[in-house]
Amino acid sequence: MSPLSSDSLKLADIVEACAVATFLAGPDGQVLHANRAFGKLLGYLPTEILHLGIGQIVHPDDAKKAREQAVALAAGDIDSYNVERRYVRKDGSLVWVIVSALPLIDKRTGKLRCISVQAVDIDRQKRAEAALEESDKRWNLALEGAGQGVWDHDLRHRTAFYSRVWRQMRGIGLDEEIDASREAWLARVHPDDRKRLQDEFFTSKSAGYRRDSFEYRERHRDGHYIWILSRGRPMEWMPDGRVARIVGTDTDITSLREQEARAAEKTAEVYRQHLGALEKAQGAAEAAQELAQSLARHDALTGLPNRRVFAEALDKAVARANRGAGTYAVLSVDLDRFKPVNDIHGHAAGDTVLCEVASRLQGVVRESDTVARIGGDEFAVILEFGSSDDSTKAAADLAQRMIDRIREPIDGPEKRVVVGASIGIAICPTDGSDSETLLRAADMAMYRAKQDGRGGFCFFEQRMQIDLLAQAALEEDVRHAVANEEIQPYYQPLVKLDENRLAGFEVLARWRHPVRGNVPPDAFIPVAEKLGLIGQLTYSLLRRACLDARHWPEEMTIALNVSPTHFADPLLPVKFLAILSETDFPPTRLEVEITETALVSDLPMARAALRSLQGIGIKISLDDFGTGYSNLYHLRELQFDKIKIDRSFVTSMMNDPQRAKIVLSVLALAKSLGMTTIAEGVEHLQTMKELIQGGAEFGQGYYFGKAMPADAADKLVQEAARGAAPRSAA
Repeated sequence: MSPLSSDSLKLADIVEACAVATFLAGPDGQVLHANRAFGKLLGYLPTEILHLGIGQIVHPDDAKKAREQAVALAAGDIDSYNVERRYVRKDGSLVWVIVSALPLIDKRTGKLRCISVQAVDIDRQKRAEAALEESDKRWNLALEGAGQGVWDHDLRHRTAFYSRVWRQMRGIGLDEEIDASREAWLARVHPDDRKRLQDEFFTSKSAGYRRDSFEYRERHRDGHYIWILSRGRPMEWMPDGRVARIVGTDTDITSLREQEARAAEKTAEVYRQHLGALEKAQGAAEAAQELAQSLARHDALTGLPNRRVFAEALDKAVARANRGAGTYAVLSVDLDRFKPVNDIHGHAAGDTVLCEVASRLQGVVRESDTVARIGGDEFAVILEFGSSDDSTKAAADLAQRMIDRIREPIDGPEKRVVVGASIGIAICPTDGSDSETLLRAADMAMYRAKQDGRGGFCFFEQRMQIDLLAQAALEEDVRHAVANEEIQPYYQPLVKLDENRLAGFEVLARWRHPVRGNVPPDAFIPVAEKLGLIGQLTYSLLRRACLDARHWPEEMTIALNVSPTHFADPLLPVKFLAILSETDFPPTRLEVEITETALVSDLPMARAALRSLQGIGIKISLDDFGTGYSNLYHLRELQFDKIKIDRSFVTSMMNDPQRAKIVLSVLALAKSLGMTTIAEGVEHLQTMKELIQGGAEFGQGYYFGKAMPADAADKLVQEAARGAAPRSAA
């Protein structure tokens, strides 16, 4: 008796075509069918694997968990699982694999057919990870040998690792559990340091550190406080840009700070002795008082007015402007490429840069203007204008002079360094009638200058605030649209050029918002990617497209664009297979289109994903060829089935001989490689004839039809079945 029922033979054929090691199992984990790749992985012939159970395939230590997961899948308690596991080969040796499993449900009865399991060999990777772990242990031992405690914070899961020395310097036991939350850590920080750490080193947007190192006091287990020098660096980020992991070291500098305190006390004692002598003369006492006031109102490093003085000066300027006594501009100046100066050349070089920038800013402005240092590498300027001055032009001219002056090389302690500046400008009272509003406006303009490419200046516009609110509203609408499947699949015809015959459709996402109207894909697709919703959207479009197209003729294909972010999902081939099985749509009728930009970030991962999809029977097309890297290595290494020539070349080829040469060259290249070609952007009959003459096989564009809803595509398919051409060639 066959291990699979007759209505499952088609599914078994699909499994057999998979390049990835795959088998189908019953709810008890017993193998019902396995492909050759799985047999090769474990050293069995496919027939030898039939009826093997979990206890014969999975390492004994992992077998219990494997049985539990199989039962949970069969019962519907979980949708899938993706785990690392050890399999036992026929010869008794072990191999590490990533196991991905999904239940395959009979769409007619709703009951479980079987469980689809794919296994990817990661044995080399696990050995490499073990070697890396050993290397990390040696590195940690070296750091701890130097008296430094190592810590590793996983902010995504609120967990952390603390080394032996880290625990010892705080009096914490080696096996004692430690609350890794920010709140628990701040509770141990000295009350006088707590607010400073929160203000200076944490931001709500990044959930990380603004600086790489900082000093603070932390309570020891026995109650006294120790001084800590903590150095940290972000290592991983979440999809929304927030820091996900920070690694660093702590050094106990209590003795050093005590020495500094004693030295400071000695200095203070000497100062008091001298002050006592100076108090004998009234003039000397007044001079000392002025000096103390100056230190309280100026930045200790650069000598510029500090944030407090700047705020006072801005309040006075705003008051004068509100009385009609003048016009002022507030400039927010933020240095570009300053952090690498500290990282590469050291803090001494960074201090030199800050002092030189302060001097250059003072050299550019007038005596009536105010220049202040308000934070790390942030400066602010107040410009005063007369009633006859063109404040906008004068502020722009001065901002450009500042940028030009700051970008000139600076002689550091060891070598020359180069930094830049981005400047935001707000005009008072036009952009605000109070200090807080003006500073916020200048900061918004400065961030826009950085977004526009850094090294420039930008005036505040009310539109900037409106844009921020509009972007937030669009993101909320995209969330709602994806959750409620408001974004619909539309279909653009694909034509066999030399036969003028409808061959299939490309699936495109279209969104008609009840208020916004038709929202273009280039507006909502990047938002979906940013919000991490592109996978949900893609799988929804694929499922609906398969349902729409499954009754079309067998030679009709559908093509779907896949975002680069999908290649980070190890379950991508399994999810495609599940949707195809659920909708009863043949994988040979599906084409996946990707761009070269999706490949260059992680070529090995892209190669594995593409080969898995091709193993199922799905065709792969390289989209927008000619606009990206156009790398022949990628064409050969990734073994694409088709090349799509970008529409920007095709639409202009009749008017631009150079573009026409590029199109014909790509067609010749594809022919030499034995690859099928698709020309996008066919809008005229003459273009179609030139492409046919050049050897193009397929085409799509407005000449044949725009993207259309499913009912219009159905009508076009029916007309094609009656022998009607997609477009008259007259």
